[in-house]
Amino acid sequence: MCDFQLDTIWHPAENAMEFVLTNLTQEPLSGFRMFYGSLTRTASPSDCEGATLLRRQANYHEYGPPDGLILPPGGQWRFTERHLTRAALHANDRPKSAGLIVGDDGAARPVQCADLQAAQPEPQAPSDIGQAAVVPWPADIDVGAWRGDRLFHIGLDQVASVEERRTAATVTALAHRLFPLMPSPFVMTAAEGVPQLHCNSDTGLGQDSYDIRFSGQDITLSYGLGSGLLYGLITLEQLLHGANNDATFAFPHEGRISDAPAFGWRGAHLDVSRQFYPLDDVLRFVDIMAWHKLNRFHWHLTDDEGWRLEIDAFPALTRIGGYTGLDHPILPQLGGDPNGHGGFYSQPQARQVVAYAAQLGVEVMPEIDIPGHCACVLAALPHLVDPEEPESYWSVQGFANNALNPGIPATLEFIRTVLQEVCAIFPFQVIHIGGDEVAEGAWLASPQAQALMQREGLADTAALQGYLLGQVQEELTRLGRITGGWEEAAQAGGVKPANALLFAWTLREQTARLARAGYDVVSTPGQTYYLDMAQGPDWYEPGASWAGHTDPETTYHYDALGDDPVLAERLVGVQACIWSEHLTSKARFNHMVFPRLTAIAEAGWTSYARKDFQRFAKIARLMPKL
Repeated sequence: MCDFQLDTIWHPAENAMEFVLTNLTQEPLSGFRMFYGSLTRTASPSDCEGATLLRRQANYHEYGPPDGLILPPGGQWRFTERHLTRAALHANDRPKSAGLIVGDDGAARPVQCADLQAAQPEPQAPSDIGQAAVVPWPADIDVGAWRGDRLFHIGLDQVASVEERRTAATVTALAHRLFPLMPSPFVMTAAEGVPQLHCNSDTGLGQDSYDIRFSGQDITLSYGLGSGLLYGLITLEQLLHGANNDATFAFPHEGRISDAPAFGWRGAHLDVSRQFYPLDDVLRFVDIMAWHKLNRFHWHLTDDEGWRLEIDAFPALTRIGGYTGLDHPILPQLGGDPNGHGGFYSQPQARQVVAYAAQLGVEVMPEIDIPGHCACVLAALPHLVDPEEPESYWSVQGFANNALNPGIPATLEFIRTVLQEVCAIFPFQVIHIGGDEVAEGAWLASPQAQALMQREGLADTAALQGYLLGQVQEELTRLGRITGGWEEAAQAGGVKPANALLFAWTLREQTARLARAGYDVVSTPGQTYYLDMAQGPDWYEPGASWAGHTDPETTYHYDALGDDPVLAERLVGVQACIWSEHLTSKARFNHMVFPRLTAIAEAGWTSYARKDFQRFAKIARLMPKL
């Protein structure tokens, strides 16, 4: 988000434009000039109160504040220009862009421009007809009357804190990224007639909880710890968006919304190995998660087809393992280009995603998939291959000998080195290590694995994997992290229940089985929460079919918790999984992911008793896509 916001208000009686710059940083601002570009131009000579016009060229305007002005955190600089070349006739007559020049280095700092406001007409009489366009559906909503007119902006009251202003600016920027034509929902200074928002921190509310009370032109948002403020503002933003884009919906005039999530873990997984997503698409996906109040981004960074994270100790992982091609060790697989494709995220880019997501209440859990799904690793790092092991096993996806060999001493050294770099990039407490789909009979023809089996008394492939993953869990514990893994990671005593989080994906019953074994579990069953599954049986319906087909209503109605008391204790949440084999274009991505991602977001937030598919389907049409 930007550290500064510029609000503008048109005063038609004076033929004047008022400018209000708000400092959203935690530091005082001094020694600056502000410039902006606008078709509503200042005429010569300037007639400005509160600022001095320093220079103008066509649409470029540069103003300086009064001498010695210091803007404290949350402070505002106001000035009004009364000599303009023409009257403003439309919100589009606002400044298109703005920036600050601080000091003498000439570098510009961006300023977020809100829409040009005008005095609001008197609101129409409230109506008893209306609906709220909020997804996921709140825990409790009671609206007694709805606004009879359209509402475009909400103004923060003048006692709002810096953090409240910053979060409102963050949500405004989110709205503009997802819906570029949407009016700015939150303004720091409001024109006459714009409703006022009063924000209050309330430690009595639970984690991520909020309470909104509507009383005519006054809106009061109370918020608890965590992301309660962010989520309350997103709900207000959704209400505005729905009321302005579909006549079915309206904005509350009188009433209350009290809200809290059903689960602490509301996740979305994205496989960037089978298809590589440019950084901008990843950031867009994080935006979409935030709009849905999803809070855990499971970033599946490695698989057979490509290693997507820069590792300083092993540059070949991305140089060789990050690409497929006719002249590469991994031949073209499932990408849209028959000649192959690839790419990777640098460590600064990965940190950028982490920081970007954190502003939106989203924590990033990386996945480094081991010991299976490592064809690209073994192609890039041949010292991890037992040269005496013949081609003897094949993964379910068809790759031969694609699993890191526990019998090779360098294997554990490699994993430890990678995880140390991963932990330095990703601060989230859970690091996902995969642990899934190692082929039956893997490593049994490897002399080095056979020697390990004899030394340690290991009977089979599952025992070999369990031995390796137990050591990996010890390393992550030493690094102060929790070990995440797919359900197979528990096989043969590998990842132990203490300090672990497992993801149940094959059968719905697996979630309960893992919970009874003492594991904290996230429910992500392939039959309902895998968004690469086809939505229906039609021959031309895109998607996979190994788990059947799942239409949006089936996804929506799936109840991960049920009435199992063990799950009530151990189920930490739900998660959508987006595997990318079939998602060879954005059109396919959008068709398959939506509205099922929206349905899972509601499963993570809304109690099962309050769900209503017909209501959901009407609101889901308004949700953003990639």
